[in-house]
Order: sequence, then structure tokens, then C-alpha cells
Amino acid sequence: CFDNEQPRHKVFLRDYRLASRPVTNGEYLEFVESSGYSRPEIWLSDGWSAIRERSWEAPLYWTKIDGEWHEMTLAGMRRVDRATPVCHLSYYEADAYARWRGARLPTEAKWEAAAAGEALEGNFVESALYQPRAARGPADAQWFGDVWEWTASAYAPYPGYRPLEGALGEYN
Repeated sequence: CFDNEQPRHKVFLRDYRLASRPVTNGEYLEFVESSGYSRPEIWLSDGWSAIRERSWEAPLYWTKIDGEWHEMTLAGMRRVDRATPVCHLSYYEADAYARWRGARLPTEAKWEAAAAGEALEGNFVESALYQPRAARGPADAQWFGDVWEWTASAYAPYPGYRPLEGALGEYN
């Protein structure tokens, strides 16, 4: 964790449901192809402004070539793999997708509580894959590795956080 994500503290959570894996490219592609980028009612106002100002039509690094979606990867341009987690979304895109699905982004506390009992396994840099991997099956959880996940929580220090002395204290 980052230094400001300490110390542990109590948070009251009501019942909730949370997916055990990130949204896939295929699931996000449904959003793109259903005109998700042209529906202001599902976007936060700053996100809608960004779409209009920057002409967003799909995630960063996605390009349509001969009618097929491709994405720029560390290995060059590749056809979008529908089974792998979607990457390079802004907070606004993640939030709009969740609203479109009739859901919402979880809070950091909900994500942490849901992942707390899970084994620390995943596609980390040591795998040398350098790309998100697809879930191995419907029951394959992907809590760790692969991609960073957006939450509805502000990036703020946890209650009781004390910055370190000196220059390191200026980090957060």
C-alpha cells in the first residue's frame, strides 16, 4: 500500500456485491458500440466536457482499423482481446460504464474488505507478460495484478495518517 493508506481503521459497510474480476475489453466494447460515448446522462459533467473537448470515442490507445478495434500495446498494435481486462480508462469512463451497467464504482473500503481474504496471486511484473491476462474461467477471480482499479473514493489519507519527517513527508 501507499504510506497514506495506513493505519488500518474501522469502516462501517452495508451489504454490497462486488465483481471478483475487472471489466473485460469485450464487456467495455458493448458500452462503446451502444453509443456510450454519446449519452451525456451517464457521464459526470467533467467527463462529458472531456469527451466533447477531446473527441473521445473509445479508451486511450484503441483505434478502429478496417472495422475492427485494435489497441496499442507494449508489443505494438494488436486486435483488442475481448477476454482481457480493459485498460487505460479515465475515472470518467469507468464511472460512466458502471452507470450504464446499472452499477457504481465501489469505495476503497468495500474493495479492500472484499479482497481481504483472497490469496495474493495474480499477473504481476515477475510473470514477464507485461499485459493483462484473461480470466481462466467464469469462477477465476482477478483481485491482484493485471490492472489498477478505479474506486469511488477520493485519494485522501486514511484517518490517523501521519506524514514522515523531512522530504519524504512531502510525497503525499
